[in-house]
Amino acid sequence: MSIHIPGGRKAVAGLFGPTRRSFLKTSAAVVGAVLAAPAVHAQSGITLRFLNNETSAASQAALKAACDAYEAKFGVKVIVDSSPISGSMEKAMAAINAGQSYDIMTASFIATVLEFVHAGVLVPLTDMVKKYEWGRGAAWDYKGENWYYPFDYNLVMNYYRKDLYAEKGLKIPETSDQFLENCRALTVRDGSRVDFGGCVIPLASDSATNWASFGNMFAEGTQLFDKDWNVVFGQGENAARAARFLDLYAELYKTMPPGMNAVSYAQMMSLFATGKAGHTLYSGRLVEALEATNPALADKYGVFASPGSTGQKALSYAFDGFCMFKTKQSEAALKFLQWFVDNYYVEWLLSAWMNNHPARMDIYEDKRWKNHPMIQKHWATMMAMKSFVEDDKILLKAIDTSGPTIDIRPCNVFNANVMPEMLQKKVLGNVSSADCVKAAAERIKSVI
Repeated sequence: MSIHIPGGRKAVAGLFGPTRRSFLKTSAAVVGAVLAAPAVHAQSGITLRFLNNETSAASQAALKAACDAYEAKFGVKVIVDSSPISGSMEKAMAAINAGQSYDIMTASFIATVLEFVHAGVLVPLTDMVKKYEWGRGAAWDYKGENWYYPFDYNLVMNYYRKDLYAEKGLKIPETSDQFLENCRALTVRDGSRVDFGGCVIPLASDSATNWASFGNMFAEGTQLFDKDWNVVFGQGENAARAARFLDLYAELYKTMPPGMNAVSYAQMMSLFATGKAGHTLYSGRLVEALEATNPALADKYGVFASPGSTGQKALSYAFDGFCMFKTKQSEAALKFLQWFVDNYYVEWLLSAWMNNHPARMDIYEDKRWKNHPMIQKHWATMMAMKSFVEDDKILLKAIDTSGPTIDIRPCNVFNANVMPEMLQKKVLGNVSSADCVKAAAERIKSVI
């Protein structure tokens, strides 16, 4: 038995730590014991532990500056442990089960947050969240509470090469068929080998694929569940819509660079940034990567939402936010997080100026944020991202938020890699689209 860790790894009992079932069983007892232990620090001697998965140098520096300022003002030390997203949940779980929980954590997927909610180890942040206006879906709640404080959207946009579109006389696609033709037009082959990819859409069994690869499927109007949580993915029109998406993916796969089995977050960016693909999928962080590694290309890209066969547009997404764990220092941690939001939230957003696409709507009018030189340079992209959130005609959908409400069931589908495995069956196993959809529907039923 194993638990999927967002970021592409699996923690197996006896190898990386506890299974999900043992974690859920033991964590509540551990937290109860910790909360019952006597406090041993006066307010001025408190040390908080912060698990951070935003590991860029700029983000770490911004967090350090805030923590140093807080210690100087209040005498409360905040130790930051920065760990990539691929290992952060493992570290959080291990710390909880060792009775040494972190106090605060950055979390990226609703699937991760709900694991902790079901384990009973999080403190709700509802009062903090309700103070502000948020973009569509950002301030999601579960059982009447907000379990994290959002700081960005991770909208999955299609990036394209404007210069190559101009050379080939291509237009931004309005339908999935047009997108396919554009990808074909940009593909360069040496015999049967793709030297320059038409697009990059991952299929590995990891969180990158779950996050990024299903915009076109959602644009078809495909549903995993109905309003009563019945699995409808393999039924009627939903089955036909999913099959159309798989037929499209199989054709797109023929335009992709070699080695797609191993493509994850880094490769989705690098294949585009190094000039090896004409389209890729990513959030705003790719703009930062272009400026850092290939600034000439930073003036030659554009973005659009994923189109379906009828012209419906959709974007997959995830959120980033701060979670707070139940510890004997929860009151002190809450005071720090409120102070951080009041005093360093904008600086934090600017540490990843395009990736930290604001989920809090007042930020768009904040002069410190608006006047950042890189946001000014890429203002058109930022406003396109904002328009995707504000335009109700564009669907915002995700594997782990499928269904009528936020719930652990679609998170189980995400964690079990049901949908990536469906892609693999189609293009690696050469299974018919109808059979792939049928098998995925049965898998969904088995994991929820």
